[in-house]
Amino acid sequence: MKGFIFNLRTKIITGPGTIQEISTELDRLKAKRPIIITDKIIREKTDIVTKIEEALRGKKDYLVFDEVKPDSECSIVNKAYQVGSEWEADSVISVGGGSSIDTAKGVCILFQKKGDIREHQGVYILSGPTVPHIAIPTTAGTGSEVSHVAVIKDEQAGRKLVFADHFIMPTVSILDPTLTTSMPPSITAHTGMDALTHCIEAIHSTENNPVSDALAIHGIKLIKENLPKVLNEPNNLQFRQNMQVAAMMGGAAFTNAQVGVVHAIAHSIGALYGIPHGLANSLILPYGIKFNLPECPRYKIAAEAWGIYEENPKKAGDKLAEELLKFIESLGLPKTLKDVGVKREDFDKIAELSIGDPSIISNPRFAIYPEAIKEILEMAYDGKI
Repeated sequence: MKGFIFNLRTKIITGPGTIQEISTELDRLKAKRPIIITDKIIREKTDIVTKIEEALRGKKDYLVFDEVKPDSECSIVNKAYQVGSEWEADSVISVGGGSSIDTAKGVCILFQKKGDIREHQGVYILSGPTVPHIAIPTTAGTGSEVSHVAVIKDEQAGRKLVFADHFIMPTVSILDPTLTTSMPPSITAHTGMDALTHCIEAIHSTENNPVSDALAIHGIKLIKENLPKVLNEPNNLQFRQNMQVAAMMGGAAFTNAQVGVVHAIAHSIGALYGIPHGLANSLILPYGIKFNLPECPRYKIAAEAWGIYEENPKKAGDKLAEELLKFIESLGLPKTLKDVGVKREDFDKIAELSIGDPSIISNPRFAIYPEAIKEILEMAYDGKI
């Protein structure tokens, strides 16, 4: 067995009503002035921020920054840090999906590094822990609440920047399923497919390890069983909590095992077309599997987690790709790039961005050349596997 390192710095608290633990956790962290980072929809269209304010009122001074956009942007990270720094915040609370959590991670980087977030893109950029960060996800998919990665869009360059460091893992993650019931069905489906992609890519990655495998396998099982159910019964807290746990498992798995070409392409079409990240992953996942199959027998592990028992690894991977397409269709999601307006004439640009994405490094089949990316894009454009 090869050696490996597994790192999970985040304390996880899960269950209905656990939002009430936020003040206790801030006390434990000796934090007195948190800045709450969220978006206007969550603040104005739901009661989630109000619940957090009620839990903090009379116990902590706090400031709310609600300018996060659906795709985290460098300018928003810079502004949030400036606001928090001027207010003398000593901690960060992120509330929302991956965009809010990744924005908060960027702010945490700037509390240590200062300057413009664009100046700090890279891997292992921090010298030690930064300010405490409590992540409160309102979606179930990104895994950002336990991951060491932040993906932030450089709106000036038209590309997504990747920041990776174990010190940007949130200090605490509160998974309260009551906060996810307001998610629209489309976001529930997108984020669920994001979590599934994390699990499958963590298994196929060249950096795979037994602990990540275990988390990913159980995550796949939970998603297959619970994602269709939660779409049918959106107020069922058990199904919601199961999806939160699956997303967390996927996040912990890929943080330690990395991902691959599916994420590299998803980041690229997301940057160019504004396609939500979970949907972008869903559009590429079956075709990425087909591309990798000649050099990746480990899809047999993912197939067995899905309930496919086939002795031949290639046949197992083929069946997994086919079953995933059926699953995606059953969720009401598009199955091809053509369906979401991606144009063939942009394939060169997508390929250029994808081969420069760090996610591609741990892909099981060498894919750091344009023809490889275009092979996957052609399959995904027409939906042919």
